Amino acid sequence: MGAKEMEHRDSRKTAKAAKPSRNVLASKPILERYLREYRKLLSAKSVENRSVTISFPFHLAANHRIEITATELDKDHYVLSDAARTLGEVQDAGYSLTSQMKDRIERIAGAAGLTVKDDHLTMESSAKALPASMQRFLETAKMIGDVYLVHKNRIESESSLIPHIRRALDSKHLLYREKEKLRGRIEVHSFDLVVPPNGHPGLAIGVVSGQNTHTLATSWYFKCDDIKHAEGNRNVKLALVYDVGCGTWSEASRSILADKADAAIPSDSLREMPQRFQSLVATSH
Repeated sequence: MGAKEMEHRDSRKTAKAAKPSRNVLASKPILERYLREYRKLLSAKSVENRSVTISFPFHLAANHRIEITATELDKDHYVLSDAARTLGEVQDAGYSLTSQMKDRIERIAGAAGLTVKDDHLTMESSAKALPASMQRFLETAKMIGDVYLVHKNRIESESSLIPHIRRALDSKHLLYREKEKLRGRIEVHSFDLVVPPNGHPGLAIGVVSGQNTHTLATSWYFKCDDIKHAEGNRNVKLALVYDVGCGTWSEASRSILADKADAAIPSDSLREMPQRFQSLVATSH
């Protein structure tokens, strides 16, 4: 085979390999349609000569949309701000912005490259990185809102799980108290049942129930993290029973709970609960 024939054959192979798959071609119009409709949900208004506020179809409490103001400092530098809206929502929900709470919020924001200045979430960005920066800012503001503004009303199915948990503890002769609080490094957190340490590790059990499971998982992740950072809780294990009858728990949401709690138990595993609870309080040798 001559060199030219081989070259022609190789070029055909390359062209064939570069041909888009049928799945990619099929998804393109769907993605374009989604982006076209999504743009309609965005709104923007000029605030000053160099500032624009964009309203996104993502909500905090009271159905308030998340808004980000982008201000051009110079040709290649921008600063993003939420105009203190996120922390304002937290205050409206009845929270006091103590120094400890601000410290926690600063840690959440700092992990994404944001800072907190005078209750404003802010972030600096280059012009090139502006789209990615705005997306990260949006996700962080939503996360902070989710941690503090998640729906607090107890759901009927949540309270109906408590008798099953009581029976599981009783079957292993574990003494417990109900409606107890644990002090974290920053805040105080409520648990449904707590087995006090008594020659064995303590056990705090929380029932996690609701339809927005990712929001709930994120909220409980930070609660557990705060508790584990408190020096006095080293001998306390954390168990979360998540209600699969109320909401759909994705693998990602389950993993968030399991990553921080000592045990994340689905509510349809009632028969396993006695042994799981006993193993958590078993004295280490």
